[in-house]
Amino acid sequence: MNQQEIGKLEAYLRRVFGSPKLAVKARGGDEADVVLGADKLGDISKDEDEGELSYFVNVGVARGPGAKKDAPIDDAERIRLQGVLREKLASPQLQVRARPRKTDSTEVYVGEEFIGTLSRDEDSKEFGFFLTMSILDIDLDE
Repeated sequence: MNQQEIGKLEAYLRRVFGSPKLAVKARGGDEADVVLGADKLGDISKDEDEGELSYFVNVGVARGPGAKKDAPIDDAERIRLQGVLREKLASPQLQVRARPRKTDSTEVYVGEEFIGTLSRDEDSKEFGFFLTMSILDIDLDE
C-alpha cells in the first residue's frame, strides 16, 4: 500500500469509529496495521479483483476468562464484547447487535452505520473473535 492509501484508510477509520487517535501503519506490500498508541489492534490487507479494489480489516478480541471455544454469543457475552471493542477502538458509539437466528456472530454498528461482523473463531489460540470489516475504495473518497 502506498502512503496515499494509508492516509485515506486512516482518515476513514478515524471518521467511522470517531476515534481521532487511531492510526494505520504500513507493513509492506499489501498489508498494514491498525494501531492506537503503541497497541496493535488489527491488520488491513488489500485485495484487487477484476479492477475492484477493497481492503479487509481484522481486529482480534480475546475470549472471556473461562469461556468455551464454541459457546454461543449470548446477551452477556455480546455486552462484554461491545465493552471490549469500545475500549480497544476508543469508540464509545460502537454497538454489538445480535443477529437473528445466528449465535456464532454478531453485527457491529457505529450509530446506525453497519461496519462489519464479529465472528467466533474456534481455531485462533490468541483470539476468540474477529471483527471483520470490508472497505471499498470508493468509501475512501468520501
